[in-house]
Amino acid sequence: MKKETRPPRDSRTLQHQQLALHASSRAAVVLHLCNGTRLQGVVIAVDSYLLMLGKDLQDSKPIAVYKHAIAMVTSAGPDDSVMPVPQPDMSPDFVPIYMPRPRRRR
Repeated sequence: MKKETRPPRDSRTLQHQQLALHASSRAAVVLHLCNGTRLQGVVIAVDSYLLMLGKDLQDSKPIAVYKHAIAMVTSAGPDDSVMPVPQPDMSPDFVPIYMPRPRRRR
């Protein structure tokens, strides 16, 4: 049986881009979790599964929050402060599409 090959996908999702933007801007955010809890602080670091949230940038004991537990991220500052929109990566003009070969009839 032939193994199906798929074109590589971009691993940086929109959520990852937004959280990286919050981490680089160092602005205070409010994390609304799925269980109703609200956490306030500064995003210190982000990886594929976790987000490190601290009271400030030099917090010695930041909180580790799983990304799948986050329902919404809002800015803790005034509403007139506008966050820049992350720019999507430019996709190439030609993307190879996987097309399976038909079976040969005997």
